[in-house]
Amino acid sequence: MNMNNSGKVRITGLTYTDLEKWITTELGMKPYRAKQLFSWIHLKRVDKFQQMTDISLSARNELERTGSITVLDVCNTVTSDDGTVKYSFLLSDGEIIESVLIPDSPGLTACISTQAGCRCGCKFCQTGKGGFRRNLTTDEIIAQLYGLQARTHSRISNVVFMGMGEPMDNFPAVKDSLEIITDDRGICIGARKITVSTVGIPGGIGKLAELDGQYGLAVSLHSAVESTRRKLVPVSKNLPLPKIKRDIRDYFNRKGRRITIEYCLIAGINDTASEADALIEFTDDIECKINLLVYNPIEGVPYRRPDDESVNRFMHYLYPRCQAVTLRRSRGSDIAAACGQLGPENSGSISSRSEQQ
Repeated sequence: MNMNNSGKVRITGLTYTDLEKWITTELGMKPYRAKQLFSWIHLKRVDKFQQMTDISLSARNELERTGSITVLDVCNTVTSDDGTVKYSFLLSDGEIIESVLIPDSPGLTACISTQAGCRCGCKFCQTGKGGFRRNLTTDEIIAQLYGLQARTHSRISNVVFMGMGEPMDNFPAVKDSLEIITDDRGICIGARKITVSTVGIPGGIGKLAELDGQYGLAVSLHSAVESTRRKLVPVSKNLPLPKIKRDIRDYFNRKGRRITIEYCLIAGINDTASEADALIEFTDDIECKINLLVYNPIEGVPYRRPDDESVNRFMHYLYPRCQAVTLRRSRGSDIAAACGQLGPENSGSISSRSEQQ
């Protein structure tokens, strides 16, 4: 069971089943205590045991002695002209992660991280440029979402696992996070309102397909030409295009949800006619939507952002040859909060500390 530095159980990261087991087996309390505790943390989102007024004082004291509620302090906040807000959270070991709150009328979308850094090393990504430091624990993933929700009066209606890190490379924590987020005894965000993004890790899409719930799947393809894709996404050598296409098909067959193909346009690299033809052929017999993004420049990377004419030409060449094509407007690019821009180098100075009670 995951403990903090004080040897206390990180209760925020326990699924309801695990929480009930801990409550009854380790603490010797009645099972109904689990429902009370889960509600206080994940529905009412209190951060102190003594606020749990329907739990006896002796039980609260025992919970305080043995468990912790994870709260992440914000060490930097930056707001974009388009209303997007990027939050830098400080973890208990000094690592900094970034999460983004995106206006998405009538609700809000939370973009959360799953790792401190990333081992995939995508050549156009600030997170990958910084390297991998560690996986986030389940409670740290959940605490990001609650930290974002606490800073807005509007309900977060959608969650995308598209922040720092590769979700499938930290699947156990992602799996438990999904179970907690969708639990109707807590914050209760529907599975269809949650999207998990991946560049393609062997076995990862299959594991997501095995979970209950119709989670959205976004595959960061970026090229349907093997040599180009390996140049942009080095880890793609572990899951070649025919195999990732197989996994995409299998996910659709099992979940009945159309997959999103993420494609970041980079001038002179993957925005050519031959690249478009390869993408058309790749997606011809799979149920998907192609989501085009325009490269957001990061310091020290020699790639260029294509001009509007090139982007429009590529997009109109794809459609109607492809089932569905959209051009995603980058939100928060002026504050380094858009796709590929998240990373501690852009987090600003540390002004507070992380606390775990």
